[in-house]
Amino acid sequence: MPEPSLPTGLVALHGNRAETLADTLTAWLQRQPLAPLESEVVLVQSNGMAEWVKIALARQSGVCAAAQVELPSRFMWRTCRQVLGPDQVPRESPLDKLPLTWRLMDLLPRCVDAAVFAPVRGFLQGDEPDRLLQLASRLADLFDQYQIYRPDWLLDWAAGEDVCRQPAGAQPLQAEQAWQAELWRRVLATLTPSERAATRPALHQRVLAHLRSGQPPAQPVARRVSVFGMSHMPVQLLELLAALADHSQILLAVPNPCRYHWGEIMDGREWLRSQRRRQKDKDQPLADVGLAQMHLHAPTLLAGWGRQGRDFVRMLDAFDDAQAACERMQLPTLDFFDDAPITSGTPMLAQLQRRIRDLVPSTAGHPAQPLPEPDGSVLFRVAHSPVRELEVLHDQLLDWFAQPPGGKALSPRDVVVMVPDIERMAPAIEAVFGQYPRGDARHIPYAIADLGAQATSPLIHAVQWLLALPQERVHMSDLVALLEVPALARRLGVHEEGLPVLTRWMAGSGIRWGLSGEHRAGLGLEACGDVNSALFGLQRMLMGYACGGDPVPLDSAVMPYDEVGGLDAELAGSLAQLLQVLIDWWQQAQQAATPSEWAARARVLLAQCFQAQTDAERQALQALMQALDDWLRACDGAGFEQSVPVQVAREAWLQTLRMPRLEQRFRAGGVTFCTLMPMRAIPFRVVCLLGMNYGDYPRRAPQADFDLMALPGMARPGDRSRRDDDRQLMLEALLSARDALYVSWCGRSVRDNSEQPPSVLVAQLRDEIDLLWGQDTAKARTVVHPLQPFGSAYFTQGSGLATYAHEWAPAEPAGAAKALGAAGPTVHDAADAAPVPVLTLAQLARFLRRPVGTYFRDRLQVHLDPPETGWLDQELFALAGLDHYGLLSDALAQLPADLSSETVPVHAQSVVQRLRASGALPLAGVGQLEAEQLQALLQTVLQAALAERAGHAPDAPRVLVDWPLAQVHLHDAVAGLWQPQGRAQAPLLLLLRASGIARLNARGQATPQPDKLIDAWLLSLATSAMGQPTRVVVVGRNAVVRAPLWPQAQAQAALQILLQAWCEGMRSPLPLPPAIALAWLPEKEVTDAMREAYEEGGFLGGTSVARQDPALHRCYPTLESLLADGRFEAWAAAVYEPLLAWVAQCEAEAIGDEVEAA
Repeated sequence: MPEPSLPTGLVALHGNRAETLADTLTAWLQRQPLAPLESEVVLVQSNGMAEWVKIALARQSGVCAAAQVELPSRFMWRTCRQVLGPDQVPRESPLDKLPLTWRLMDLLPRCVDAAVFAPVRGFLQGDEPDRLLQLASRLADLFDQYQIYRPDWLLDWAAGEDVCRQPAGAQPLQAEQAWQAELWRRVLATLTPSERAATRPALHQRVLAHLRSGQPPAQPVARRVSVFGMSHMPVQLLELLAALADHSQILLAVPNPCRYHWGEIMDGREWLRSQRRRQKDKDQPLADVGLAQMHLHAPTLLAGWGRQGRDFVRMLDAFDDAQAACERMQLPTLDFFDDAPITSGTPMLAQLQRRIRDLVPSTAGHPAQPLPEPDGSVLFRVAHSPVRELEVLHDQLLDWFAQPPGGKALSPRDVVVMVPDIERMAPAIEAVFGQYPRGDARHIPYAIADLGAQATSPLIHAVQWLLALPQERVHMSDLVALLEVPALARRLGVHEEGLPVLTRWMAGSGIRWGLSGEHRAGLGLEACGDVNSALFGLQRMLMGYACGGDPVPLDSAVMPYDEVGGLDAELAGSLAQLLQVLIDWWQQAQQAATPSEWAARARVLLAQCFQAQTDAERQALQALMQALDDWLRACDGAGFEQSVPVQVAREAWLQTLRMPRLEQRFRAGGVTFCTLMPMRAIPFRVVCLLGMNYGDYPRRAPQADFDLMALPGMARPGDRSRRDDDRQLMLEALLSARDALYVSWCGRSVRDNSEQPPSVLVAQLRDEIDLLWGQDTAKARTVVHPLQPFGSAYFTQGSGLATYAHEWAPAEPAGAAKALGAAGPTVHDAADAAPVPVLTLAQLARFLRRPVGTYFRDRLQVHLDPPETGWLDQELFALAGLDHYGLLSDALAQLPADLSSETVPVHAQSVVQRLRASGALPLAGVGQLEAEQLQALLQTVLQAALAERAGHAPDAPRVLVDWPLAQVHLHDAVAGLWQPQGRAQAPLLLLLRASGIARLNARGQATPQPDKLIDAWLLSLATSAMGQPTRVVVVGRNAVVRAPLWPQAQAQAALQILLQAWCEGMRSPLPLPPAIALAWLPEKEVTDAMREAYEEGGFLGGTSVARQDPALHRCYPTLESLLADGRFEAWAAAVYEPLLAWVAQCEAEAIGDEVEAA
């Protein structure tokens, strides 16, 4: 069966809507079909456009089969092999970017000593081992660009001519840039003759010559090639397509924003009078318009953003003979623009698009039509941060899904959200759009495109860290992050429930940083030794498991960690396995190796560390292995066999994983999040642009100093420019939106709410809107959102703001609590339906110290305190106050029963030795000083305690505390009492405290601090109220405080008030911070010092009272709010006046170094 004949030639179809171009392309393919088994070749510039084209073809034809939709570079190389023959052209170019990088890695060290290379010699003289790879990669990228955009330069350089050819004539290379031509010649010298003939500049000339000679290709080429949606392409591709047009049908579906000729709207001097120009002028030849008046004959947005598209249309005119194409293909027209008119009531978005289509100038003489009411086709939103931008967008999308723009139902796949940097925004996207489960009505399906494998896979993140191990300090958080990678935990046998246990053991055993002492020595920190390293912590775990709680010698260098035991003990074995792998890999990574040796090491490392189970993990491992193979193949092709350090191997292996994967789906069925990328003019009903901040967009792409194309006067039509790319992207985004364009930026500072400008392109769009529809039109379409998602404006009627995040809605306001009368607080008579809670003395003491925090924690089950990390990544350099307190508290809690004044020094020394062997003290000399101070302090407290309990025996019965009320039942027991020997006295309750409990004056006299004695006061009240008073003695680090015995009636009354306060504090947050209450009571006046202490710090060491307790700060951020309802004064007097009276009767005696200093 003969193949259907196709007319050959190049045809360019122009249209302003991708849907129309796709319909036209489909109709063309159906009218002139290929043979049944012949593939259609369609060239696109991005993976997203490829998906959209396939869907468009399938929608029109019912199926998209035998369609080869691909990128231009792959098509060009395949066509070259077909034209010249596979024996003349290899499968891959010998000077592609990756193999060229490794040719330069081999070549640069051998030629850099030549005089001509002096400009680059200094760059290679640094200490960083990967500087050579950095330079080779940048040069390979530059030469790759030269092969595409300046092949004539490379041909001249290869011929020995150090010039840069331009349309105005060849210019000689400057002396400081002559090394580029010499380097290119030396690169060519490393190739065989056949490889040299296969370099892209030479190959392109050979292919063009063959096609223009009339000779048939060596192998059949595609009989039809369609190019869809490309608003830019290199001249090489156009030349190849034009030459191929004598043998094939070449169809260009060109997105063109304007139906009229607009090639001169920027400068107006270059008039293309050729009869082959395809577009007509609108009203008058622009060549006759003065340069100063040119802006009056074009839309401002097209003139400002469309330079790249204008240059492409100009370049295409040199290859596109529109009249001849119409005659050859028997077509009435090659223009496919929509004819929708601009009328009163046309939405703003459509009017902007149609004014560009019709080349309507942005002047007063061409006014815009009135807008419909309401019109939400163009919206601007201002937020304080990227997260708030996404939260605002989420609410807006839910609004659109409920009331779609345009009236037709809107689905998530109809929405695209484009940002300047998707990798930076991806975590926030996951946090905002991933917070609602599928069953929630607010769930919006979404997908994030354009992320490289390295940005999406925890497994690859772990490999990246492993390859950097020789330079890492290996903090404990790093080890925990490794264990949190599922594939690695699976390989080690660490189950999900066991990870928190192992993390707790690692923290408790003293792991801080470093694998071992040897690893620290490799970092130049050999003086730090093994203490607090991962190996040190592992040894403590294994010793704890082996000893089973048995005592060990005091002079042991490592103390057992007793928590390890039971069935979970195998977790310590998993940690041992991980550390062995890390230490072995660290030792290997110290030695440089050839690429093949590094590949062998890497494969062993992957096998030891990871066990893939999910598809994502298998794909990550496959991507790693593929990247490794690509590196080896590039090195083999370049003949590179030198040894390189691990830094070079790491960069070479992982660099390809940073790029977005070509096989990644662009539209996955939900809202599509992606990067603003060139030639992604895919139509969506709603186009959202986020992160359009000043300085972030247009994006900056610093040029290399040695990039000759960036020099003044060297630019050519068709060159790529980040500045022009981003302007073209903005134009394409405006034109590809069908129902709504949504633009947001961080327009308010999170620090001071000051105004931040948007991108200059957004400002131009807003200026255009104000110019066409009147001043402040853009402002009227702009909404500034609050800093937080729980801002009161969202829940205030008439504010114009709303949110679907109903979790932030305020609860029903409770009735205002009444201030207590002179008689003091009373308990409500009505009992709650819930069972009466049982309260302990410790819980009551915690409530008194933090009443609002206790309400949040116990009543609401809300924990506002920042989560404790449980470990320190770095070793202690000095013991802070809390460190001293913690260590001293632990030591005082474990006193031997037979301790005497004679054995105190030995006991204190043993305690400090155990702390040192446990890794709880700083290292080296600093640790010795801290140990001496801690030992002296411990001896002081213990000697004072022994003096107080002299003549007492530890056999006094405990006091049962039982005090039931209607709403709470206080039930506890006071134990640890000492019975006087031979004296009829009350039992002794001796409390040891690691903190200071008194203030000392210059003469060494001690005054008790009431806020430090709340728990002692509560114990004294409880025992006295039960009719079994005890002598409470508190020994602190700076004083001994001896409390009085209280009458039973007074103790019961005070205890009753405390329980009433607890009941009140469980109904609503009780405004009663003890520090402020005790400062207010003496004079019962609010002072500036109190306000400063509460809100800013002051006498409490710099941290404000409100900020010490997040719950207190949330409810009562200012002193005025604390005092607002009058409860503070009433409860402060009722609760803390008895405390002050009790403290006034206490006897205080200073002890320790403070007394000697005084």
